[in-house]
Amino acid sequence: MGWKFWKQEPRVQDTVRPQDVVPTGPFTMPVEDVFSITGRGTVVTGRITAGTVTEGDQVLIMRAGQQVAMSRVTGVEAFRKKLTAASAGENVGLLLEGIDRSQVLAGDVISR
Repeated sequence: MGWKFWKQEPRVQDTVRPQDVVPTGPFTMPVEDVFSITGRGTVVTGRITAGTVTEGDQVLIMRAGQQVAMSRVTGVEAFRKKLTAASAGENVGLLLEGIDRSQVLAGDVISR
């Protein structure tokens, strides 16, 4: 061992932290909550787990691996800010066209 053991410089690790990794792949977002806004439509909220979503995208609403409905994203918001696109890791609300509040439940997955 000797004296050099105690005088070693700290090693710099070239590792990637898990929180810095942006998941890739198709857009998916588990639904955390569902709201109905008079005059606008239905808003689903959740954290995007992979991919990106933009206004105008066609999305599928899936429950237990089965397609429940299909819709178009007419708005994307994050903390009262209107966005044109959102990506993995962001908490967002998606305004869905032609969907009734009763059609979407917490736990459903929005995907493309």
